Amino acid sequence: MIEIYIGSERLDTFKDEDVNIKLSVQNIKDISKIFADYTQNFSVPASRTNNAVFKHYYNADISGGFAASLRQSATLILDKEPFREGSIELLGVNMKNGVASSYEIVFFSAGVNLKDLFGEDELTDLDLSAYDHEYTGANVRTGAEAGLSSGNIIYPLISPKEAWFYNSNSSSHNDYNLAYHTTNDNHGLHYYELKPAVKLAALIDAIEAKYGITFNSNFFASSKFTNLYMWCHRREGFMFKDQENGWNPEPMRYQTTGSSSSILVDDGGNFIVQGILTPDIDFIYDVTIISGTDVGIYFYVNGVLFTTKSYSATTTGEVVTMNGLKKDDVISIKYGPSQGASGASFLFSFSVDLKRSGTAPVIASADTGGILMTFDNDVVIADQMPEQKISDFITGLVKMFNLTIESTSATEFTLEPLDDWYASGSTYDITDYTDISSHRVAKPELYRRLKLEHQLADSIAMRQHRLQNGGIGYGDLRADFSFDGGELTNQTSFELLRFDKLIDVNTGNGVDFLVGKSIDKDLEPYIGAPIIFYSNGTLDISGTPIGFLDETGLTPSPADPMNDCVFIANVDNQVADDVTQMLTFGLEIDPYHEQAFNQTLYGEFWEDYVTDLYSASRRVYSFKAILPMTTIYQLKMNDKLVIAGKRYIINEVNLNLRTREATLELLNDV
Repeated sequence: MIEIYIGSERLDTFKDEDVNIKLSVQNIKDISKIFADYTQNFSVPASRTNNAVFKHYYNADISGGFAASLRQSATLILDKEPFREGSIELLGVNMKNGVASSYEIVFFSAGVNLKDLFGEDELTDLDLSAYDHEYTGANVRTGAEAGLSSGNIIYPLISPKEAWFYNSNSSSHNDYNLAYHTTNDNHGLHYYELKPAVKLAALIDAIEAKYGITFNSNFFASSKFTNLYMWCHRREGFMFKDQENGWNPEPMRYQTTGSSSSILVDDGGNFIVQGILTPDIDFIYDVTIISGTDVGIYFYVNGVLFTTKSYSATTTGEVVTMNGLKKDDVISIKYGPSQGASGASFLFSFSVDLKRSGTAPVIASADTGGILMTFDNDVVIADQMPEQKISDFITGLVKMFNLTIESTSATEFTLEPLDDWYASGSTYDITDYTDISSHRVAKPELYRRLKLEHQLADSIAMRQHRLQNGGIGYGDLRADFSFDGGELTNQTSFELLRFDKLIDVNTGNGVDFLVGKSIDKDLEPYIGAPIIFYSNGTLDISGTPIGFLDETGLTPSPADPMNDCVFIANVDNQVADDVTQMLTFGLEIDPYHEQAFNQTLYGEFWEDYVTDLYSASRRVYSFKAILPMTTIYQLKMNDKLVIAGKRYIINEVNLNLRTREATLELLNDV
């Protein structure tokens, strides 16, 4: 017996209605994708119960009706036992003689529902506030030397704007020379040049918390994943310095307000237009600097930046004129560091009078009064995250590490590399339930060309590598096979940087650390897809120290160079013998260890599967079977099936839940 629940409501069903479900997770038809269970369209009667559940969807005049554009949480139950959790989508209503006769629906397992759950949300929507920190030279330096927030935040040596170099000659004092010189400390690594990076494991934790889900994964607990970081590179160039409105200015907080029939000043300090205003309106204001400099005043109309004013000293009688204002327009004033500031903390007061242009009477006013405006320059990690959908972030991990996602409930998901997922399956002998007198054997549909790659990167080093290697990007892999077939591209949603070991111009020797440069061939700031890399601790760089400049433009002490920095690379360990993973699909020379490692993404996560797939003995088998309920309940897509003494892995199962008839598409276990 088949029972279907939408939430807690049980649907009435037709006794003779077939419900056919396709079960599949990994499918050789497209090895770059993860599949999830779903049924063919089926119908349920337009009974009184079902009409209530679907809120008489056929009647468009009913307000607040059933939201057919959204899938509804649902459960399939077979013979009183839960079979699958997921969601139901209403496709339509079948009408006869003007009366509803049945509802046409389709069921999707929870694996499909995961994508619906994320929707269009981006990484910036995650709660990463636990990793926010004050933007100071001291914090940036700590992040660059050892890390912040228990290592969840680091400041890697990746330049977002300048082409750093290293020259230990004491007479070389160019601004972007990283070398520390005891005789001159006004050049080196400026604190505002660095941007933070966040552990990918921290992002997974935030995703689980936001959506109330759990990823059960041994892989997520392994160093191959926990040592991964994403660079917080949202804007071209520096994080704050020279960025228009890069500080996310705060709304002005007023103590006293004065409104009129033309302009209302609300409790939030917004000016709301009450009617059409002519002539233009002048905002005449005073700024009194109490402490600090580089105050920015930002004027917005209906949430859109109108103009910005910057001050480093007290000023009076400044004017901003707005024209064309109309009823219900909202003017708001915010404050923060001025554009171009590398960082600032300040205290000031602000007052404003609104007058019609060319006339004297004040029509509205506001004043911070005794409430002094303060700004603490914090790094809000969520605001600095790259532009990427959460669904694309998870998909990128799937495509990189050949992961399989299998739903165990509506809120729990098993996520493991494909080889580990298969290894955790069980084996069932279904010979007695299978028609072995007649079956089909076919060749697998394979690809003439297989491409495993990251996002196309146009930073200078990555572009040069591509031009020198026949168009193949750094870390990418292309395999060609001598038979007919199409082309399959498995592309992650991330970029790699090709890190470089700077050469000391003075000595000709390499320094003790790697740097990355997010600049293009014209040495201009570059931004592309999110960049990920490995970091696993601190390097001793006392042999080639770095000069670090804080907010004062000086090193904290003439005898205080950076003798340590966090290790960054596309390999997961700073000790060559301990390297277990590279982020490249193909073999590449790691510039830190100056050697290649066989532990590529292809070698560790793809090779066994692809080798078996292209084996000369690989076949696709189709069998008919009538499966017992115990097998239907137990069967998982990573299980192996034994038929007449031969063992198979599951590619796809088409199962009639009413009759228990199954069409099995299997691969011989080579």
